[in-house]
Amino acid sequence: MALTTFKTDVAWQRQGVAARAAVRNHTLTIDEPPMLGGADQGPTPVEYLLAALGGCLSVVITALAPAHNVTLEDLTVHVEGDMDLDGFRELQPVRPGFQAIRVTVEVSSSAPAEAIAALVEHAERVCPVKDTLSGVPVVCTLAAPSAK
Repeated sequence: MALTTFKTDVAWQRQGVAARAAVRNHTLTIDEPPMLGGADQGPTPVEYLLAALGGCLSVVITALAPAHNVTLEDLTVHVEGDMDLDGFRELQPVRPGFQAIRVTVEVSSSAPAEAIAALVEHAERVCPVKDTLSGVPVVCTLAAPSAK
């Protein structure tokens, strides 16, 4: 299969810190709670990151279940992460991102426990978002200023 490029455009909403992301034909609102300078119009970027991880694992588990002879009755992926907010504020010499992320997968199925465990391990191994969080280079560039 060929290399596929996914993309989004994120535009500041010219008020507070809120932004809107355009993803294909979808729009996502991004904001911060008032304690971080926002108006709480939507999830924070880091909450979207956690949701992306949980969503990716959910999609992959669902897609791989038939190959593991697991019929899913219910599936919930719980994701939580620990972040020291002093990091991105540069108030302390700690990393600005998550220091730890924990995922708990709840599967309801009549399949044997070993089959469910193998399914979840397989999904964790091939989950693109989890793999990306393991350390892909991110390159930021500044576009040339546009005329007003």
